[in-house]
Parts: sequence; structure tokens; C-alpha cells
Amino acid sequence: MAFDISTLVSAQVHDIKNELQALQTIQDELAIELSNHPQATETLKKIQSHSHILNQRLIELLSLLKLQNQDFKISEDEHWLMDTLTPIQRHFGAHHDLDIRLNFDDDINGFYDEQLVNIAIHNIATNAVNAGAKTLTITVDDTQPPSWSILTEDDGPGFSQEILDSSEWRPEGTDNGLGLYLIAQCIRAHCRAQQCGNIALANIPGGGAQHKLIFP
Repeated sequence: MAFDISTLVSAQVHDIKNELQALQTIQDELAIELSNHPQATETLKKIQSHSHILNQRLIELLSLLKLQNQDFKISEDEHWLMDTLTPIQRHFGAHHDLDIRLNFDDDINGFYDEQLVNIAIHNIATNAVNAGAKTLTITVDDTQPPSWSILTEDDGPGFSQEILDSSEWRPEGTDNGLGLYLIAQCIRAHCRAQQCGNIALANIPGGGAQHKLIFP
């Protein structure tokens, strides 16, 4: 019987994720105990930030493994977009000094897999931080139903011409490669009526990267 490395990796990542969740619970308990010690609280805050990043990376790895093995069941339920993105807005504002502006109505909703959209937006925000951006504005275009899109624009330096000219991104882990690969996989997994989602990249006038996440 052939050795299934994919199954081994998936199982190990699941175990690591469970251990990390247990660690995060202990961190929350410790935060309560250290509430009267400001200096220790600041150190714990840094630990929690790193734990959050590790947890996010594990979620991404598990999702990619399932997508590649065609074992990921897309859950395209109706969600309030504000509820999905507000936790990301708070996290990046508190830990990465990135002002995420949710420039759409509270009642905007859509049918999408919440975990995959969370991964996509999280990676867009991470790429913005790594590029030196300070603001990220998110808007929605739902004027041509059933198709709709999420548009993000940051105030960083924008994409290189090489990235703009490419329609596929390899998971290289450098120069936005892994992030763009993850974003594309997450959006393209949304399919309806023989049409699947897609992403489009552009640079906005005056500098800054623009991602358009298009849902069928």
C-alpha cells in the first residue's frame, strides 16, 4: 500500500491546531490573572498575536489540503458581510496598525463560504501590512445579481507589473505569491450554475493595490 503523505500531513496539522486552540484557552485564562499587571499584559498581548497568526496559517493549510483533495464541502450560506469582516477589522487595527474601513451598508449580505472568505480577506490585509499600507478600504458591488463582488483597496505601493500580467500565482511564499494563491483558490471554489468565482488585480491611481473578488 502506497504511503499517503497528504493524509499524514492533514492529520498532523489537525493535531497541531487542536494543541494551539488549547494554548489559546490558557492564554485567555492567564490574561484574566494578569489584568492588574500592565507590563505582563503587554507581553501576553504579543504572544496572543503570534498565536492568532499561527492559528490562521493552520486553518489555511487545512483548507488548501481539503480543496486539493476535493474533500472541502463549500458551505455557501447567506451571511451578513459586516459580521464576517468586523472581527478581521478589529484584529488588524489592534495588532497590525492597519485601518480597515468597511465602506458598505450593514444589511449587505451574500451567499458564500464564510471560512474561505475569511481566509481571502485575511490574506489581503496581511499583504497590505507587509507592503507598508496603513489603510484598507472594502466596498461591495451587488448591482448585477446574482453575481456580486468585494472590492479592496489599500494605500500601499501597489502590485508589480509581473504580478498584474499573471493570471495564476504559485504558492511560493514570497512577494505575495502564497497570499494571492490562497485568495484565488478560496474565491474560485465558489461555483454556481457552471460558473465559478474569480479575482482581478489592479493598481489604483496614486498608488495602492486593488483586489476584486467576484462571486457567481
